[in-house]
Amino acid sequence: MFITEEVSSVTVAYVKKVVFRKLLMAFCFESQSNNGTITDLFQSMNFYGFSMPYEIGLTLSGFLCRFKKNLEKDEITALYFWALNQKYISYLEDFEYDETRSKKEFDREFGRSLAYKIYEPNGSGLEHETYGELKLFLYDFASEFDLSVVDECTSEQILEVIDRCCSASNNAVPVF
Repeated sequence: MFITEEVSSVTVAYVKKVVFRKLLMAFCFESQSNNGTITDLFQSMNFYGFSMPYEIGLTLSGFLCRFKKNLEKDEITALYFWALNQKYISYLEDFEYDETRSKKEFDREFGRSLAYKIYEPNGSGLEHETYGELKLFLYDFASEFDLSVVDECTSEQILEVIDRCCSASNNAVPVF
């Protein structure tokens, strides 16, 4: 399988528009709530940031596992492409460079190593790295808000940020 830049770009755009919207809606709002009740996990991550208690980290891991289990196979694969894109420079730097290989051979071997990650996410470590990247994404997202006062406008503000985040052309959470 050849993974072109265009295929990767389209797949990552799909993650941002579809999968991230699902992720952020589940992360931010209680599922049974019609009035936009904000989840305890979102509020806790906003409050503690990276120095959150171990229990909240476990809750976040459980949330991400449940979220992933409810995704379609194509959505999971797209998430792997997104994580691969997030870690691309790290993979490139860690790839063993052999000066006896031509650029074409290097590109082919490096491409194969990336394809292996997509086809074998558990064996290659991509599964674990995807969870790590999703956690960072949610940390960054949660840190964008001031939830010290939650009022009737808070849910609307969160939805606006979700809309901007899911339509952003860059890989970062928009800064406000």
